[in-house]
Amino acid sequence: MQLFLSLLPALVMIVLVIATRKVLISLGIGIILAALIYAEWSIIGMVTYIWGSFIGIATSLDWYLPIIGFVVIIGGITAVITLMGGILAFANWAVSKVKNPVAAQLLTWILGIIICIDDYFNALVIGEVSKPITDQYKISRAKLAYIIDSTSAPVVILMPISTWGAYIIGMMGGLFVNSGYTTHTGFSGFLAAVPYQFYPITAIIMVFLVIKLGINFGAMKQFEDASASGDDVSKLDAAQAVSQVKIEGTRATQWSLIVPILVLVFVTFFMMFLKAGFVPSEIMDQEITVPLFLGGLSAYITAVIFALTDRAVKIKSIAVVSGKGMLSMFKSAVAILVLAWMVSGAIQDLGTGDLIAAAISGTSLSPALVPLVMFFIAGGIAFATGTSWGSFGILLPIAIPIAMATNPIFMPAIVAAVLGGAVFGDHSSPISDTTVLSATGARSTLHSHFISQLPYALVTAGIAAFGYLVYGLTEILVLSYLIIAILIFLFTKYWKVIFLKKADKVQELQTEKE
Repeated sequence: MQLFLSLLPALVMIVLVIATRKVLISLGIGIILAALIYAEWSIIGMVTYIWGSFIGIATSLDWYLPIIGFVVIIGGITAVITLMGGILAFANWAVSKVKNPVAAQLLTWILGIIICIDDYFNALVIGEVSKPITDQYKISRAKLAYIIDSTSAPVVILMPISTWGAYIIGMMGGLFVNSGYTTHTGFSGFLAAVPYQFYPITAIIMVFLVIKLGINFGAMKQFEDASASGDDVSKLDAAQAVSQVKIEGTRATQWSLIVPILVLVFVTFFMMFLKAGFVPSEIMDQEITVPLFLGGLSAYITAVIFALTDRAVKIKSIAVVSGKGMLSMFKSAVAILVLAWMVSGAIQDLGTGDLIAAAISGTSLSPALVPLVMFFIAGGIAFATGTSWGSFGILLPIAIPIAMATNPIFMPAIVAAVLGGAVFGDHSSPISDTTVLSATGARSTLHSHFISQLPYALVTAGIAAFGYLVYGLTEILVLSYLIIAILIFLFTKYWKVIFLKKADKVQELQTEKE
């Protein structure tokens, strides 16, 4: 009964998110239910618990608040750079460097890896930069959306200096302390999990190979063939296109985009070195939250200075678009972030992870299979709900105590399995915000993007799953990558046999029926 009650908030949240697609409401109900159980069904106790949890977040000057501040500032940076024409200027500069269709796609891939501070920022900026380049070489908008989507969340989740990194580090730090895990801090634990992020890493490699080798199958092949003949059916109609921030600047160059990003990275690392007393060995023990906020603030100020040097850009316009950009992040990412923190604390206080770990230890499920199982569970939840952040908030408070109780050596792999699985589900879900934004950035129809990307995501997830299975059974990371490399090689060698011949058979059957 105790196990059931401790699981009830998480189960209710999962069911509600799947049924309603409303993440904030579902997380809120989960917090209320968890607080009621913790307070032994006392209404006053429940209110007191929730209020205390919220105040703890609101007064955390060195942890939660800097993360919230960074996420909000990213919205302002994006808006200001767009206003002064920095994104358009970078696109015009990039067009002059590209000479063929493969180079056009590879430029998009490279930009996706370089611009890695936020998935929203990535999707919208890369889309604006790449559209004129890929259009010039008749690359379908569906293909562009796939490249954007596969270099947004899969890249951002590997980077500590990003909105995702800040969120995950913030959550992991508290969970490690509460679980008694002292091997890593939130920051060093995030970095330790990166080598086990088999899905994001494989997804990035797969995109490169798809571009370089021209691996087009399924709906993607249809869209590419149509686009090559001058009829890109995956392209969003002009009437449906989402309106963007109106460009006022007339003097922006590619550096208007590049410099603020460089400032963000430089200031963040400088502040971390400063906190560590400029001792390299101490860097891993530092938390990144305050340096990340200061880096973001410096990048925003830099972007504003660039904008002010152009007399065509009005100060009032800078203030207005900054406010709108920051508010958009506050209404979406920050709200989920705060509720996810409260949920994770409540689930931790109920001892859910410890109880599940005890239950698992009493079953036939081998600890070696926990990373693989977590990968699929996280993927399923994220696919059904369309949110990877919500999946992090639900599963990490459960997965970390399970790792502690079963085999702490698997901690980085289990954390990575949750993160990678959530990215897979988010990457392939038609209701995911990153899927929607990638389609928006590429000006592709959402349906075209979803049906053309899904087969590639499933292949990538299958390869990543073998990586977790091999690591769980052997605890040898190199062997996992060897298996992944072999599977990728087999895919690139036999994809035509598997997918194109199957498509030809389906077409033959349809012709016979007609």
